Amino acid sequence: MKHSFLAFCCLLLWACNGKQCGKQSAATDTTADSLNTKEQWQGVIHAVTCQDIEVQLTFTRARGAGNGTYRMTQHCKDNDNTFTDEGTWHVKKGKDLVYVLQSKEDGALHNYRINGNRLVELDADHKEVDSYYLEKVE
Repeated sequence: MKHSFLAFCCLLLWACNGKQCGKQSAATDTTADSLNTKEQWQGVIHAVTCQDIEVQLTFTRARGAGNGTYRMTQHCKDNDNTFTDEGTWHVKKGKDLVYVLQSKEDGALHNYRINGNRLVELDADHKEVDSYYLEKVE
């Protein structure tokens, strides 16, 4: 009986230690907070220099953050050229939520707004550019 009780106590202590008695460790919390989320948009646009340009835009941000980084890849089907732009983005709040992208290469700003299931580029007057929109990748 003594040995059974001792074995039971050891088992209970081991189980409690293994589960941290219902508490999460700080390392687990830190790992969860550093997870990144990604959102991808894609589409085909037309330009003067190239008839069909396949565009893929990926937003990345830390969990809970309102800003992050982006990567835009544009592939021209006519001549097989590919261009990549990277930089940072943030949300500008006002009447509408506007996503402001700033290129790391030249500092240029580009504005986008979500309209339904589309991400639409905005011109200098914040009007939608009808021919330039991307759809969310599920």
